[in-house]
Amino acid sequence: MDLPKRFSNKRPALRSLIRCVLRGSERRGPRAQTSERHDARGVVAKNSAKSQTRLSPEQRAELVADYEAGLPVRGIAAKYGVHRGTIPTFVSRAGGQLRSPGLSDADRVRAGALYAEGMTLDAIAEQLAVDSKTVRNAVIAEGIRIRSRGRKSRQ
Repeated sequence: MDLPKRFSNKRPALRSLIRCVLRGSERRGPRAQTSERHDARGVVAKNSAKSQTRLSPEQRAELVADYEAGLPVRGIAAKYGVHRGTIPTFVSRAGGQLRSPGLSDADRVRAGALYAEGMTLDAIAEQLAVDSKTVRNAVIAEGIRIRSRGRKSRQ
């Protein structure tokens, strides 16, 4: 009598269970102790779902200084090898002032003027070192109508 295929091809969990039963209740020996993990930036946290780099107090102070100097958050995150969401945490813990997202009033007026002169949103974003969506929101806030996409008209 032939058994259906589903009984002959055991799933990995079932195979593991069978191995444990056949092996008996023998305990494994102690696991080998692992040494501290390091990468190019320093000691990496243990027992974490995701590897975390611990910044030294000097690095944290530098990070806060870079933030307060106006460097973009993504640039700071790449420089120190941390997630961009941790940067405001470091800054607020250090007592620093968090920047408000978007453009300042002066930059918003400037973005509106540049767009009215015919520059593209991407070109303005590159010039102001922000995202093009930020520029678009600033232009709309200035009451300027967004041009349709496509080729520029010849004049």
